[in-house]
Amino acid sequence: MSNRRIILGIIVLAAVVLTGGVTWIVVLPDGTGDPSAPVVVNAPELEATAGSQRVYRIDPGRSTARYQAFEEFIDATVGSPVGETSAVAGDILIDPGDPAGSRFGPILVNVESLASDSRMRDSRLRKAYLESSEHPEVEMRFGRFLDLPESFEEGGEYTLRLEGDLTVRGITAPTVWDVTFGYGGGSLRGSASTEILMSTYDVGPISIAGLLRTRDDVSLSIDLVAFDVGSGTGPAPPAAPQLASATAGDGAGPSFAEEILPTLSSQCATCHQPGEVGAGHWSLASAADAAEFADALALVTRLRYMPPWKPGGATPPLLHERRLTEEQRASLEQWALAGAPLDVVPTTPVPPDAAAAVQVRADLVLGMSEPYEGTGELADDYRCFLLDPGFEDDTFITGFSLAPGERSVVHHSLVYLAGADANDAAEAAADRDARPGWECFGGPGVPGVGGVIASWVPGQTATIQPEGTGFLVPVGSVLVFQLHYNYEAQVLADRTDLILQIEPAGGELRALQPVPLIAPVEIPCSDPAFGPQCERGEVLGELRRTEGLRASILPNLLRRLCGRTAAELGDPDSPTVTSWCDIPMRYAGTIVEVGGHMHTMGSHFSLTLNPERVDEQVLFEIPQWDFNWQGRYQYETPIRVAEGDMVRISCTWNKGTGDEQRYTVWGEGTHDEMCLSSLTVLPDDPEDVPTRRLNLLRGFRMLLDRVVGG
Repeated sequence: MSNRRIILGIIVLAAVVLTGGVTWIVVLPDGTGDPSAPVVVNAPELEATAGSQRVYRIDPGRSTARYQAFEEFIDATVGSPVGETSAVAGDILIDPGDPAGSRFGPILVNVESLASDSRMRDSRLRKAYLESSEHPEVEMRFGRFLDLPESFEEGGEYTLRLEGDLTVRGITAPTVWDVTFGYGGGSLRGSASTEILMSTYDVGPISIAGLLRTRDDVSLSIDLVAFDVGSGTGPAPPAAPQLASATAGDGAGPSFAEEILPTLSSQCATCHQPGEVGAGHWSLASAADAAEFADALALVTRLRYMPPWKPGGATPPLLHERRLTEEQRASLEQWALAGAPLDVVPTTPVPPDAAAAVQVRADLVLGMSEPYEGTGELADDYRCFLLDPGFEDDTFITGFSLAPGERSVVHHSLVYLAGADANDAAEAAADRDARPGWECFGGPGVPGVGGVIASWVPGQTATIQPEGTGFLVPVGSVLVFQLHYNYEAQVLADRTDLILQIEPAGGELRALQPVPLIAPVEIPCSDPAFGPQCERGEVLGELRRTEGLRASILPNLLRRLCGRTAAELGDPDSPTVTSWCDIPMRYAGTIVEVGGHMHTMGSHFSLTLNPERVDEQVLFEIPQWDFNWQGRYQYETPIRVAEGDMVRISCTWNKGTGDEQRYTVWGEGTHDEMCLSSLTVLPDDPEDVPTRRLNLLRGFRMLLDRVVGG
């Protein structure tokens, strides 16, 4: 949606395959042509070898190939898009007296002719999934007819099947088409249909950044007209494409200048400006860009996928919400249905709303020692870097912002506070490969790391801590800087800076305390008998061999500390698993900030204050977990907690299915999971905070050290 979650492309290819034709100048998907540099499809021509044989050349001007796919969002079908094209070339030879001698020549189609009702969809499919720059054409070679009659007669109607091979992106697979046709008067008319699986050609099912995904199956059909080469009739002259349009309205609708532009500026423009990370999906530089993709805008906002704001449910009001009102969503929908009319010049810019930007002082800028560039093997690359602030005295961080070097690839960032003892482990991790930093998908993966004290996502300008507060960084401490790079569109070298607003300790500032919360992870396979990877003991043994004794002990330790059992957490009959842990507050204060963390199997996350009591209150909830959008959130009104209050952290995961099944336990690897949170609390009385700051993760690690060393 991955997303990085919008419809298939392969299908159009397969569908058009049967339409073959003469050399043809492609009409571009925006409805225009470029005669100065035409896209041409050339196919080998067939020749009759007997007097009774006839060669028919499919006429692109009178033929239409279609695909129908099925888009889903959160397990619900939301659309059945249809795409059309006629930019194809190929010949058909019919032998009336000997049907077995009939045959097809190679039929080719240029992928750049793909056009549906969404230019955004078409552009993404051609670039990211069909790789049209490297594989501009697909090819269909029919091997033989099935269910042939004894002869073909002019004026007759025939129903049969065709076997052949379809080649897409260099991958060839067999297909079978159901065909109906007839010929006479110098032309052949027919239709054909089939179904294919996108996965056969390694182009789907398609999911773009978690937004929409397709089912694997696709229906293909073609209505064709072919002319008799020997009769001299020839093809019809090219006509303007008649494409379906989801925005083909009457021009009436909300004012772009008064209603649409303010919404786009405040909620969309920051991420989708050219050069920003969102521009890889949709670039919003001008009013014309908005009009071009109006139908897609209406869809993603109606489904509440955009703007990306995951907290919901009973979560108390949060600052800086990126959420559209019902009126804003309705206006975008009505504007799209009206045909996306513009009452401004099309080149009118859509600038980010500067009034909403938060500013911090750049008292200290910590930069990566050298640029980092991924290999491209990982579309989502998580990399950690050690940053030493060099504080000679205890110092407060009161605000921060991020200055990405290459905004188009920087997806989000987390900053962890770590003790000086993290240095050696971080340096050892950085030596695993020759590139700067170290791979850290699930978390820093080194001991001595505490809670998250800062985070950044696209669209966020800066964060200021509540007045009079800050995170205390003891002298000698370091920061672990985790960056999530998304290379779906391209791989670029990045050198991102962390900008800090700081104050010396010793004044009136009060120290915020990160309070980590953690729960065990026990996710059995859907089918416990699937294989050895579904046996808990086997998985723990693998952890010990690959990650060491510490990693293999942690899952059992977490269960015991939280009072859970593997059987209790791992219901074999449910498609999901829920784990939780109740953790007491050790001092009174106010919660000012909250966040959560799971990996890719997560489906629901929540924090509850005093669960199962009359004063129970939801602190934070993400009803539909999305690993691609993680952040820290500040409350509009901080929430009071008393010493002894209980905080329950709860996580729900989807079990794996098919070949992805594996017994999953707590860990930082790609195939592991987590249930983790960190509250930012302002204590009422600093003296009430234990001298050894409450840090659940460090406490676990200290206990592990004693177990491992003892």
